[in-house]
Amino acid sequence: MEKRPITRNGYEKLRAELSFLCRFVRPQVIEELCNARAYGYKPNNLQFFAARERQAFVEGRIEDLRRKLSLSEIVVGQHIISSTARFGATVQVENIDTGHRACYQLVGPFEADVMNGRISIDSPVGRALLGRRVGDEVIVYAPGGVRFYQIIFVFPT
Repeated sequence: MEKRPITRNGYEKLRAELSFLCRFVRPQVIEELCNARAYGYKPNNLQFFAARERQAFVEGRIEDLRRKLSLSEIVVGQHIISSTARFGATVQVENIDTGHRACYQLVGPFEADVMNGRISIDSPVGRALLGRRVGDEVIVYAPGGVRFYQIIFVFPT
């Protein structure tokens, strides 16, 4: 499988979440399951079914995090002051049609969080911004329609 880029902070957050789930949440879920089993396996033992459901969710999340971490490759930022949008850089853009400005940090797919301004380099906006310079006009073909942006500023990594 192909390695996916990730920032050091993003990798550490995933690793911390995995550690928390394995060290604290998983033992709690196992204890809840054991306590629920003490009441017997009956159709009306909702504690048992809830504990099994929570265990399945936690185990699924642990496996997902392990997969993401194994596919991740930490990309160390280039310490070059550059006006080119690249992985890890924060790009300020202005929507040409509406005049709305936004800042996006270009990150890997495993740490993307649009609500906090972190977009994946695999997203339509991320792909369109990569390699562009200050002043460039960018056309983004997104599922919501065509958007036109102008790059205002690039903050290097």
